[in-house]
Amino acid sequence: MRDQATNLRNIMQNRKGSTKSVNLTDTRILAITSGKGGVGKTCIAVNLAIAFKRLGKRVLIIDADLGLGNVDIILGIHTKYNLSHVISGNIAIADAIVETPSGILVLPGGSGLLHIADIDPTSLKRFLQQLAQIRDLADIIIIDTGAGISSRNLKLTLAASEVILVTTPEPTSLMDAYGIVKVALSTRNKIDFKLIMNMVDDVKDANAAIENFIRAGKQFLDVKIVKLGLIEHDLAIGRSIRHQSPFILQYPQSKASLQIKNIANILLGGHHKAEDKGMRTYISRLFSLLSKK
Repeated sequence: MRDQATNLRNIMQNRKGSTKSVNLTDTRILAITSGKGGVGKTCIAVNLAIAFKRLGKRVLIIDADLGLGNVDIILGIHTKYNLSHVISGNIAIADAIVETPSGILVLPGGSGLLHIADIDPTSLKRFLQQLAQIRDLADIIIIDTGAGISSRNLKLTLAASEVILVTTPEPTSLMDAYGIVKVALSTRNKIDFKLIMNMVDDVKDANAAIENFIRAGKQFLDVKIVKLGLIEHDLAIGRSIRHQSPFILQYPQSKASLQIKNIANILLGGHHKAEDKGMRTYISRLFSLLSKK
């Protein structure tokens, strides 16, 4: 762990010493959320991160499911520190980040994100400077938020320019996801929503449900929601979770693995405005949102 932290710190330090300017909009921020729990959101986030890694991207997951984070469980790793230790100034951000055997990085969130709005200006500046350094470690940062439309979950989602909604074909899951879109748009009208449907039994019915969801968003909320794809029910998923190893690693040729790889390719094939990306933009929005009562 110490050697890993040293390597991460060296990467950050080398960037500091470089004469090349750092464009903090280079890193792509993806917030993954769901209207209700139990839809496989975190499982998708982890496997998607590994799919990105396999496509040559450096990936960091921030586990922002406050109080119920389980990214470490799905990956079968142990984490000693989390974001709260960084915010308090007790450790450097490199010491909180864990590199997994699959090559992706994980920053456990703990309750750290709850306290951003409460820290003093000096501590905030120091914290933002550390977060800015993350840009040198990752091309893509995945924010795995909590499920539901609680105020804090929504704020963690609203800070991102790209939001991936995870739902299942169940009507209650779809309605809860629609609720997130509706509430989010009442606060901020420029959000790039994308949709993944998980736990699919009938592909034809699932595609019809997705199209209805997209149509309702356009008709009633005037928002464009992009279909990323679906993940079918697959025994490989349950087995991999029990073994605490992502299904894309345990069963790389399974139906679920091929579908998550396809979704990763779709996401990397899109066009994105640089001014809407970056850790600085995300943290600036997040701080502003958390400061509001």
